[in-house]
Amino acid sequence: MATTPILIVHPDRKTQRLVHRILGVTGYRVELADNFAQATGLLDSLRPRLVITDAAMSLDPAYATFFEQARAHGADACMTLLGTPAPVPQIVGAGAVTNLLVHPMPVLAEELTITAHKLMLGDLFGVEKYLLWGTRLHETTLERASQRMAIVAELEAELGRRGQSARVARMVRLVADELISNAVHNAPVDDAGVHYLADRARDAELTLAGRQRVRVRWGCDARYVAVEVNDDFGSLDRDTALASLGKQAIREGGGGAGLGVAIAYRSCDHLVFNLAPGRRTEVIALVDVRYPPSEQPPASSYNVFVEKT
Repeated sequence: MATTPILIVHPDRKTQRLVHRILGVTGYRVELADNFAQATGLLDSLRPRLVITDAAMSLDPAYATFFEQARAHGADACMTLLGTPAPVPQIVGAGAVTNLLVHPMPVLAEELTITAHKLMLGDLFGVEKYLLWGTRLHETTLERASQRMAIVAELEAELGRRGQSARVARMVRLVADELISNAVHNAPVDDAGVHYLADRARDAELTLAGRQRVRVRWGCDARYVAVEVNDDFGSLDRDTALASLGKQAIREGGGGAGLGVAIAYRSCDHLVFNLAPGRRTEVIALVDVRYPPSEQPPASSYNVFVEKT
């Protein structure tokens, strides 16, 4: 068994056992704690790579402080499981929780194992990790900004031809449009770190050359419609990604993300950021096609992964 540990902090022993069983199959060492005080005492000796708590524990005054300490002790990811109604804006606003998983079993098991493997192996990129083996992926590279409208329109039409509902097709179109627009206009930075296309009108024509080109891939495996958008600037950082999730209004400047990311997050079931600073940003949006809106969780899952240099 791998020695790099995963630390689960949860007051309910039944939940501890459930999460332990899921993550135990990964082969990584799993340690348990009942509360933040007990978990804090373990940080120095364990130095866990991944720390997991329950959303209800976000009401504990020690919540944000514990996650900050966990990161200081080497935790690359701090995960919260939304097992009960909880203040999602408070969780997102804390700026320390890099992963929020909201789905019940069996989807929770899928999300947990994928997240753990990506983190522990350092293999972050690729929408394939979230889709069933053999799923066909369609790929397009934007060389002009105006291609965005045609791409999202064709994506919506293709989903309709494949039998997906009009609601799903519209939602995927909205999410894809926001993520592509963000990659075209907010990702590019000059040598001084200025987002030099951020103020350009979204309907203005732009020729995209070299690193400005944006790659889009999408596929559907009868569980999810998955859209992956890549840029080669890598200008989106962890803190900006987390801050952008809960935005209600357009940002005033800087950072390379804003309302578009917030809209995408609220419009899909799972939003994933894979960040290689200065080299690449990949955002993956998953829209679950299995359940009607009345059976959807009250919030969306998210992950923010940062590649180690």
